[in-house]
Amino acid sequence: MTDELTPVIVNRILVVEDDREEAEFLKTFLEQKGFEVQLARDAGQAHAAFSMHIPDFVVLDLILPNEVSGFEVCERMKLERDHTPVLVLSAIELEDAKDLAERVGADAYVTKPYDPDELLQQIHATAELVWRRTHLEESDHRGQRVRFDCPTCGKRLKASASHRGHRLNCPHCGGSVTVPRHE
Repeated sequence: MTDELTPVIVNRILVVEDDREEAEFLKTFLEQKGFEVQLARDAGQAHAAFSMHIPDFVVLDLILPNEVSGFEVCERMKLERDHTPVLVLSAIELEDAKDLAERVGADAYVTKPYDPDELLQQIHATAELVWRRTHLEESDHRGQRVRFDCPTCGKRLKASASHRGHRLNCPHCGGSVTVPRHE
């Protein structure tokens, strides 16, 4: 038996970036690494994409057009789905910006210019951190609990860690759900 953990699976990434060249670079790079990537160029597109095609991860620029900042986008996303990881990718290197990003819910902050491979490592590390923070909680006598959403009705559910990978019925809508696997 090994102590090594199974990595958190990230399939769909929403990239919110108004610079077309940067957005296309990120899309191409991430798709080459096996991700499905959706682009949004402003807050309106970001919100629509986030609500309609729920991503596993968000890469978010702070400077966006139409007078809505990435800070506001991040805060709105986290209010809607706090367990979706958000990584800020910005040219702003100020500590105040990093602090504000953290206060509105950003899970990681990377400054431009960046090394694409280091960005990829940060995506994986952030996904793992957020998964652990939102899905595992210590229970007094029962050990770890797994928290997840019903894909049919969106109800937040909890199950014993011993049920990982098992199919259950949602008590709210009766739909079939699979408890997420993660070691």
